Amino acid sequence: MEDYQKRGYLLENFRLFHLHTPQSPKVDYHYHEFYKIVFLISGRGSYVVDSHRYLLQPGDVVLVGSRSVHRPELEGDAPYERIIIYISPEYLLRQSAPDCDLLACFSGKQGHVLRLKEEPRRRLFAAAAALEREISSRRYGSSILSSAALLRLLVEVGQNLQLMDAHYPSPAVPKSDRVLQLQRYIGEHLSEDLDIDTLSEQLYISKYHLMRQFRRETGTSIHAYLSQQRLLHARKLIESGMRATEACYRSGFRSYSSFTRSYAKHLGTTPTGRLDAGKKQEEVME
Repeated sequence: MEDYQKRGYLLENFRLFHLHTPQSPKVDYHYHEFYKIVFLISGRGSYVVDSHRYLLQPGDVVLVGSRSVHRPELEGDAPYERIIIYISPEYLLRQSAPDCDLLACFSGKQGHVLRLKEEPRRRLFAAAAALEREISSRRYGSSILSSAALLRLLVEVGQNLQLMDAHYPSPAVPKSDRVLQLQRYIGEHLSEDLDIDTLSEQLYISKYHLMRQFRRETGTSIHAYLSQQRLLHARKLIESGMRATEACYRSGFRSYSSFTRSYAKHLGTTPTGRLDAGKKQEEVME
């Protein structure tokens, strides 16, 4: 959590990138105000969304909601090819209908990764390719036809999410019982004083061994994981209607001023919803 930040900008309704790199980029935890779809064409590894790590395989579709903290963690030297679509929240709201809530595709209710059988997967990737071709054509009316192609793609994503045989890979869990116990303990004691000495004593294990094992299995440090869980919990409480000051202490922060600074630094707004205008935006394509 200490390493992630707001990244990327989107001035139009949507943007598409088709990227092919010889190996996966190193990307820190971060979030966007817009929504994102990733069509994985090649590459192996995982994708982390709001603390959930999903093991990916080619053909998977990753659905990342607005302000969801995420990063790819692809492995090895296998080529990493993907189509990425950025979509503005305003566009999704405008184009939604009573029988078609486009934002619901990114809720993560079933999970953040959609894995389809061969035929529906082929159709969905073909729709993404058709959108790419329309955007690249720059012919008369291409902006209108591109929007229509994106809407067709989004509707197909939503329809696939409702299929009885749709498959949503479950988040991967650490293999080590120690790491699982630590994650559960942190989740159940967020409001308490937690430091590495306390945590290692609870699990009867050397703190140095625990730190190394946790990083090896989760890809992040215990401190970063704890900070992330506290901020995400505080955000959830605030969004449910709780006052920011109460959410601060309920989530384990001992100083409201440091909580506010951390919240603004990592989530891009203050707990009361004012934008962090001083945060530089940069374009990132994962």
